[in-house]
Amino acid sequence: MAAASAPPSQSRELAAGTPTQPWDLPAASVSPRREPAPPAHRPQPPPPDFKPANDVEKTLISAASEGSTDTFLSTLLLAKVLLPVSPVSADGTRPGEPGFAWLTETIDGEPYVVVFTSMDRLKDHLGELIETIDVKFMQLIKAWPDPAWSFAVNPSTPVGAKLPGAQILALANWAADVGLGDAEELEPASRPTKKGAAGDPSQPTIMQKAVAPSQVDYYLERGYDRVSGFVQRANEVAHLDTPAKLYAALGLSYAGSAFRRDADEIYMLRWPAYRPSLYRIPYGGQNEPAMRAMEGWVIERAPFRGNGFAPSESGGVIAEFKVDSARLPHGAQLWRVTAGGAEKLIALLDADAPTWRKVGDE
Repeated sequence: MAAASAPPSQSRELAAGTPTQPWDLPAASVSPRREPAPPAHRPQPPPPDFKPANDVEKTLISAASEGSTDTFLSTLLLAKVLLPVSPVSADGTRPGEPGFAWLTETIDGEPYVVVFTSMDRLKDHLGELIETIDVKFMQLIKAWPDPAWSFAVNPSTPVGAKLPGAQILALANWAADVGLGDAEELEPASRPTKKGAAGDPSQPTIMQKAVAPSQVDYYLERGYDRVSGFVQRANEVAHLDTPAKLYAALGLSYAGSAFRRDADEIYMLRWPAYRPSLYRIPYGGQNEPAMRAMEGWVIERAPFRGNGFAPSESGGVIAEFKVDSARLPHGAQLWRVTAGGAEKLIALLDADAPTWRKVGDE
């Protein structure tokens, strides 16, 4: 398996522990060994009254506060954004389709395509709500119309960033190289998009990890209260409702795996991630040269990709994180998922004991 290059913005500077800043990202380089231009300015801490509108903005502000460009861009790659619609755009059309007209905005004398991660951020910028469509960020960059145009997300906010058109094209090419560009088609969206109430941004992200049936007794019988290895955000894997789907999408086919595609059941740990810094993007490869090519820190067996996404057999896009033996919080949940698509809460963690308290009749 040939090692893929890192996302174009990930630089040697990041790997050395001196992160670039995600606000005004430097011009992209296809080769990770070239030094990027220095960022235009240093980010400032978010104002105390700033409230993220959703999980995407919570992750973006955390990445921005830490100066983590790779986390910022990986979050954007998986996000859905609000794209303002030009009044002359044909009804029902989307980026890349005949009749679609891009709406640009002039910022510092240059044309920008401006998008938003919530209606709150759109209103912050424009002072009013306008007609938008929901577009997956990867589909947006795949249809990028002009390298002379720049890109901005949530401008002049703590969760904002600007990228030149050349970097957008480099990101699109990288996504295509690692098989992400065609993962999903644009989802239908009405014009204008009606957004529901935002989730509570004060709540931590719920993480999830698959547990093989042969390993579940370590938790239920021995009171094991730790989690390690590869994990995912629970809301991004909610559609994987059978052992076979989880096996195929999360790379559970590695040599010596305790998981089986045809298993009758699989178990899932779910818990709130109170300390996001514990969950790192596992850039790396299947050997040392591949890890160095990605400027990463992880070496894992196949089907590990090392690009921050789970090695889905079907090309699905699921963010992957790695955690080193963290203690699960009180109230962590253990669920059973059956081959028929049913799931049941089995036990809750009593962290004081520690022990797993079984729920209902077994």
